[in-house]
Order: sequence, then C-alpha cells, then structure tokens
Amino acid sequence: SDAELAGVEKPAGFTVFAVSDSSGGSAHAMAIAALKQFPGNGVESITNCSEVRSLEEINCIVQESRRLQCMLIFTFASPGMSRYMRMQCERAKVLYVDAYQPVIIAFESYLNYPPVGVAGGHQLKDDTDAQHFRWQSTPVPK
Repeated sequence: SDAELAGVEKPAGFTVFAVSDSSGGSAHAMAIAALKQFPGNGVESITNCSEVRSLEEINCIVQESRRLQCMLIFTFASPGMSRYMRMQCERAKVLYVDAYQPVIIAFESYLNYPPVGVAGGHQLKDDTDAQHFRWQSTPVPK
C-alpha cells in the first residue's frame, strides 16, 4: 500500500520490468502488446532483465521493483524460479504477471509430456558472471 511505501519516491512516469531466464524478448513483447490497450498509459520505459539465473538476482529485481513501484512481467522456464518470483513479489507487494508457466502447464497436460524447464529448452551454460545484471531500459513506443 501507499502507507507501506511512505518515503519512497515514485518516478514521474511508470516503468515495467520484463524479466526472463533467457533473452526477455517474450516478456518485453507481451508488455508492449498489452500496453497498446491503454492509450496514454504513462509507462515511459520497460526494463528488460535478461538471463536471470539466480535467486539473488530475483531478490534484487523484486526489491528494485518495490522501490520504484513497478509492475513485473516474467517468463521463467523453470517452475521453481517462477514460484520463487511469485512468492517474493507477493511478500514485497509487487504487482506481477507470470506469463509463461500457465502456457507450459497447459502444453504439459495437452502433450502428456514434461517440459525440460530450462531457458531456451537447452542445457544452461556455466555462467561464471551470474551476478552481472543484464538490464536494459528502452522507451515505450507511443
């Protein structure tokens, strides 16, 4: 609530965080498509947080989203990462959309076959720089 965020300065325009364990393209594209339904929406940027592979990164993103009073849209292949992100958002009272897991669950049921549950559907590379954040802010097309 606003009372809980007292003392937190909200930026003039809204921003949305698009978070993914891969490139973030799907989360970003979904945010852009949805925002087109709200002309004059006041969203000035989408911060694309790509290749998020650690719980520490999720914690950082959620806390930054809370600080900026942002909304999150995320697409994690891993059900565990999705669950953790949902839990952290709920605890921090950050509005979120898990845009990928409902689709994965439906396909798992339809195909009667489990998903691989990793980014891009392949084995993850050993990322020695896992703490390096790959965030990029882009203006929202008007």
